[in-house]
Amino acid sequence: MRSVDEYRRSAASMLDLAQRADSVADKNRLLVMAEAWLDLAVRATKRTAADHPRVRETLVSVEAE
Repeated sequence: MRSVDEYRRSAASMLDLAQRADSVADKNRLLVMAEAWLDLAVRATKRTAADHPRVRETLVSVEAE
């Protein structure tokens, strides 16, 4: 899995390309791609309930039963 920083760098690259794009259609496509990379970065930073130490502890004890 890629790191959050890699996702953000990819988004920044798309924004840079969008600024240099000649056509509006190309700019829009690149901006959509940048948004998708940023969405991936946000998802990668969110912790799931199973990542929380107390939840993980409970899950492990339930699985052991």
